[in-house]
Amino acid sequence: MATGAPCIEVAWDAHHGELRGFLLKHCGNREAADDLLQGVYTKALAHRTRFCQLDSPRAWLFRVARHQSMDEWRRTGRLIDGEPPEIPVDDTSPAPLESLAGCIDRALPHLSSEDRDILQRCDLEGSRQADYAEDHGLGLPATKARLRRARQRLRERLIEQCDIAFDAEGRVCCHKAEST
Repeated sequence: MATGAPCIEVAWDAHHGELRGFLLKHCGNREAADDLLQGVYTKALAHRTRFCQLDSPRAWLFRVARHQSMDEWRRTGRLIDGEPPEIPVDDTSPAPLESLAGCIDRALPHLSSEDRDILQRCDLEGSRQADYAEDHGLGLPATKARLRRARQRLRERLIEQCDIAFDAEGRVCCHKAEST
């Protein structure tokens, strides 16, 4: 973890969808939102040492997104509603997805050892997919496909085991905390 990449990846995985929605809402253009989002990620990588020491990576990411979007709006002369976007308030209650940890722990043993291994290494421990590919003698595309299939099987298991429900955007909204 000397490079700081795993902590960035964890924060990015947790918040990039919300960041994209924030940017899309305020610029109204998917390409522009994706360009700004890429800039936020690049800035996080450039500040990796400090980033991994932050108390609130989410707040930092949103602050950078806001500043980048304001700079872009100044450059293009477009500012939605004449005011800079507000950073969403961080909800102190745990997100339903975060509270799935116990369910994930119960679901993993039901997956194949190959699925457990790639999910554990890449998703839970934060290893790079390229490193996993090299360690297992795989190409990067094969590793990405294997991880995607393992995630899909875990998703199916979680839906079955924990009665997961999704909101209109396809995000986890609720589930049973305890399941058989």
